[in-house]
Amino acid sequence: MNRIIMLIIVFICSTKGYGQFIVKDTLCPSFEWSIHLADIPYITDAARAEAIRGDDGDAALKATVQARHYGKFYRNLSMEQTTDMTRNLHGSLYYGHNILWHKLVKPTNTKKYLLNRLLANITALGTDYLAIKLPYGYAFLHEEFHRSVMTARHMYSYDEVWDFGKGLDIAVTNVKDEDLIYLKKNFPADHVRLSAAGVEGEYRYLQRMREDNFFKQTAYPFVGLSILGTLHAVNYVNLPFAKRFNAITDSILAHDKNNILARDFTGYDFSAWVYDLFKPGEPYEARGTWPGGVGIKRPVKASDLTTEMKSFLRQTGNMQYLNFVSPFIIGINRIQLKPGYYFNFALRSVPASFGYYAGGDFFFDANNRQLMVSAGFNKSNSLTLPALDIRCYNLVKKENSKFNANISLSAWMQPKDQMFFAGKAVPGMAVGLQPAYAISKHFSLIADISYKTKGWVFGNPYLDSKLTGRIGFSLRTLR
Repeated sequence: MNRIIMLIIVFICSTKGYGQFIVKDTLCPSFEWSIHLADIPYITDAARAEAIRGDDGDAALKATVQARHYGKFYRNLSMEQTTDMTRNLHGSLYYGHNILWHKLVKPTNTKKYLLNRLLANITALGTDYLAIKLPYGYAFLHEEFHRSVMTARHMYSYDEVWDFGKGLDIAVTNVKDEDLIYLKKNFPADHVRLSAAGVEGEYRYLQRMREDNFFKQTAYPFVGLSILGTLHAVNYVNLPFAKRFNAITDSILAHDKNNILARDFTGYDFSAWVYDLFKPGEPYEARGTWPGGVGIKRPVKASDLTTEMKSFLRQTGNMQYLNFVSPFIIGINRIQLKPGYYFNFALRSVPASFGYYAGGDFFFDANNRQLMVSAGFNKSNSLTLPALDIRCYNLVKKENSKFNANISLSAWMQPKDQMFFAGKAVPGMAVGLQPAYAISKHFSLIADISYKTKGWVFGNPYLDSKLTGRIGFSLRTLR
């Protein structure tokens, strides 16, 4: 990985007959909303989870889904819907900051441009902080990615972000012990991913905003959230190594001793993640009983981890620092290779159901032919396997065409059954089409049709093979 980083740096710094330079953002403020009203079959899975809990059942049981069970769709969004809504909320605020500072400090020269960007990013961080704990904010995204894994298996849960005034101490509650027993027994890989999915969501959001800033040139001033969000994710993965970790886990165990549904679904994420990664066959109830209370002890303390568990968690934690390696993180959104040719990159490592993914996203724009290539490897206990994802944007180049589309194609090798200790790898693939039809200059109908084989896909809640479809609309300003 160090060699890859060095090659990238040399590539960017080298010159081959062309003056390479950092491209200033075009500051005619712009933004885009994407709202997928229905995500199928996820919306049905969410309604089934609502129906089962309405009958006071658990995920192992069946229930009759009625129209009323779809009524809370706004708080049962898929991973992709949640990413879009978080992008819409924070992106709208960024748009406001760009308008404000475009009026107050017009970027008529380099000095004023740098001041404009500095002030926009400082004030944007303030509104990011205020929006984080709102529905569809950044913290909401983290918790909803956890919930998406459960919803895909018809497990009911509740995001406390809807309890306004909770502050940043937000949990996913109303999860039954019986559902967690069911999940680990029947879908151990999903159970592992459940704990890691929150950080996965944070990284997916950052990737989505980088796509906007590179391909759509939205100039969103999200440097502050990019740095602090990445720092949070890195520190959270490494939290079990903090000296205070056992003490803060004990503080969780001291509360809600007799109220199972008031508890968070796991406690701190990554001690549980690595524990279940190494012990997929251990029954969930083997964790023991809640000290001095009822039900199963959900949080995993550092003292519960073996030397081998800590070693792999340390490796995973160290890999998280790759997420800082990107020009985007300091506000450089485009690098010109030569006139009409632009490039950028962001390295990425994400904990997954089988171990972790590590690689990078590479952004290309060649005379408006836009492409993002994500290349890396999937790491488990003994396997290091390739992964590749290619996304092509705005395929229709015909001027004044109302129709356009993006396509994506992924291929990978991952451990068999997503198991950390698997000695055999299996191939997988995914393909997607995202058509759009412009009704007006501001409004478009959008859709997303995709199919994946079995396996982990970044930002997709399903580990099974799955055909999915989304439909909705987008709103955008004119440039």
